[in-house]
Amino acid sequence: MKIKYPNVIKKGDTIGITAVSSKAMPQRLDLAEENLRKMGYRVRETSNVRTGEKLVSSTGEIRTKEFMELWEDKNITYIMAARGGEFLMEMLTSLNKERRSLKKIAPKWVQGYSDTSLLLFYLTTNYNIATIHAENLSGYALKEMHCSVINSLNMAGLEKGEKYSQKSFDKYSKKYDTGEYNLVYELTEKVKYKTINGKRRFKLEGRMLGGCIGVINKIIGTKYDNTKKYIKQFKEGTLWYLENCELSVLDLYRALWQMKEAGWFENTKGFLFGRTMSNKAVEDFTYLDAISKALGSYNVPIVYDIDLGHVPPQLTFVNGSYGVFEYDRGRALLKQTYK
Repeated sequence: MKIKYPNVIKKGDTIGITAVSSKAMPQRLDLAEENLRKMGYRVRETSNVRTGEKLVSSTGEIRTKEFMELWEDKNITYIMAARGGEFLMEMLTSLNKERRSLKKIAPKWVQGYSDTSLLLFYLTTNYNIATIHAENLSGYALKEMHCSVINSLNMAGLEKGEKYSQKSFDKYSKKYDTGEYNLVYELTEKVKYKTINGKRRFKLEGRMLGGCIGVINKIIGTKYDNTKKYIKQFKEGTLWYLENCELSVLDLYRALWQMKEAGWFENTKGFLFGRTMSNKAVEDFTYLDAISKALGSYNVPIVYDIDLGHVPPQLTFVNGSYGVFEYDRGRALLKQTYK
């Protein structure tokens, strides 16, 4: 099977907003939607975007119902998660029952990250649908829009066969995204991509796949895990991008070990790890120990501290696209093609 790329999004199209995990942060919701409208899009919320308790917007069944309403609505071009959260996995039980609709109906772009990355991962590996790993809606609540949050919509406007390039950013914010109103990225730290193998220049190529490690690995051993079968379709191999939000270095190693033993990393061409604040060593076991101990046997380049994850800004990654990552002494160029 080939990757299914959704139809392009155009100015005037409607973006459906739904809370697939936690409800939206009220202090950021209206500003984010206003910014999307200024960019030329219409916005429509599902009923669970502003409600919720105990870390979720609604039950897994209701979240699936709201998501499928947008999926099946011909007037909706694009679906964006209101926010990340903790328990998106609860959706999969009911979402897996919608297999017929997910296969039959023409796919739509689905965007988000953090907890939302599990939904993207499920759609791509089970249905060959390209999905967009980028900011949730809350990430658009910026007083000054950063180019990083616009990249995703630009990429959703590409036709099949077209290519999109992104350069590593110059600066990043040392502050975690706190959810403050009228958020402005305070870009104070110099971006420098690093490698464990120490090479100064190299190029990686393969099918893009990844997400937040602490949530996507939860499907291993379940009926929702089609990862090994999915990656075997592509002779060109997989280029993994991964980010760690809150796993300790010990849990990070355990998670990567589990993913490796499940066969997820067969025919891997390289690993790209995002910046993280969860990198405190335990005794003499470090963050780099966790990565190299789990993945060193693959003898492929491993890049870390890239523009990805919860420490903004971040690049946009399209699951299923053909990626070319060119590294050059701490900087990089990422090219993704829809083929």
